Amino acid sequence: MHFQGIEWSSIFTLIQVDANADITSEWRAALLRMTMMGKSRGSARSIGAVLGLLAVPALGHAQESAGGVRLGISYEPGYVPALVVAPVASGAGLEAIADAAGTILETDLDFSDRFDIIALPDTFPSNGPPNYALWNQLGAVWLVTADISGSATSPILRVSLHDTVYGQLKNVQAFSLPQLTADGFRMAIHRASDQIVSWATDGQRGIAATRIAFRRRGGDGTSALFVVDSDGENLRRIPTGGQSVYSPAFSPDGSRIAYTTQNESGTFSLLETNLITESRRTISTSELIQTPAYTPDGRLGYAEISGDGVEVFLEGTGRLTDTRGDALNPTFSPDGRRFAFEADPTNQPQVYVQDVSGGSPRRISVYVRRERTNAVGPDWSPSGDRIAYAAISGSGFQVFTVNPDGTDRRMLTSRGESEAPSWAPDGRHLVFSSADSQGHALWILDTVTGRSRVLTSSRQDELPDWSPALPTGS
Repeated sequence: MHFQGIEWSSIFTLIQVDANADITSEWRAALLRMTMMGKSRGSARSIGAVLGLLAVPALGHAQESAGGVRLGISYEPGYVPALVVAPVASGAGLEAIADAAGTILETDLDFSDRFDIIALPDTFPSNGPPNYALWNQLGAVWLVTADISGSATSPILRVSLHDTVYGQLKNVQAFSLPQLTADGFRMAIHRASDQIVSWATDGQRGIAATRIAFRRRGGDGTSALFVVDSDGENLRRIPTGGQSVYSPAFSPDGSRIAYTTQNESGTFSLLETNLITESRRTISTSELIQTPAYTPDGRLGYAEISGDGVEVFLEGTGRLTDTRGDALNPTFSPDGRRFAFEADPTNQPQVYVQDVSGGSPRRISVYVRRERTNAVGPDWSPSGDRIAYAAISGSGFQVFTVNPDGTDRRMLTSRGESEAPSWAPDGRHLVFSSADSQGHALWILDTVTGRSRVLTSSRQDELPDWSPALPTGS
């Protein structure tokens, strides 16, 4: 029996080129006209900022950008407002906290891919009330100011977002922080960063206060479960009982992770770890059980051996598929009424969508008879409008997205091989597994601009799953 879609070997090669190599004068003229017509908001500096945004990939290229590379062939240039983070002010004895908070805030806002981050000149005056005209002259559309008060053991971060174009305070909020050395310090700053994103984008979600779970292989053939913050910091191992681990999946509230393990005799177990209490429970044990995924109401779907094949099951419901082959990797729509999965009735795994209540599955990936068109590992976007998966293109796997009805198929990566995509809660970022000749690593891709960055680089990491926005205390 073969189990497609659980793991795939791949080679991932990124070719970096000059960011302006494929930018034509026609593109620049078009953007200049757009800016002069008032469709881009900001000062004269914003014209240059908009033109700088044309470092998006031309057909078949991966391009260098701040913090990563741009991948793919289908990204559109767009206006991104310039933002500057002023140095965080503090009282005596709180300077280290202020410096750490400022660094995390600026990194988070950069990694949101919603702003053109402006580096503050060393000689630029930043003390006292904001001089909006001066900040606007620098090119900032948005200005973030912050200060630390309280004590070293109970610091308070107050952040403010200013609209420099209209010369007004957009919003302000105070956040209670743990002490600098506490485990929750970085996550508390991440929440403040996401609040700034929400203010500046009229309520759109940030991704800073999230984590990514993944499988890390060991040199002895075993594997372990790890989680890491979305900025690549705060890596920690999650105890699983010392067995090889597969297919981690976050619960809808981010407090639990489901995964499967395999013991020395070959038996699989479906387990769930509570990340807050660190308690662990066994849900099921079987000859084969794989690829768990939560429904929006917190039940678990998973693939389990059934007869001569593998089918998708759902807690409290029973078997959902009847493929008479191998069905794996269920992923549920945000309303819980449909699910996508991979199956191989034609001996080539493809991605299908089916109602949870029953009915015939509908293939949404592209199948070509007598050609290698395997499509695996679907993940349904939290916004509900797209499904990501990996499919063979040319000689290897690439990441694609498609509408749930199978229309508007887009290839998002174009170099080497990419697989196992998982959506961020904002519905625009994906984490995926990549590889080179030395092994696997995890990358994050912004599906709007094409910008990507390395999340982990141990060369042994795969099968990522992105958490929802995490609650306070996580």
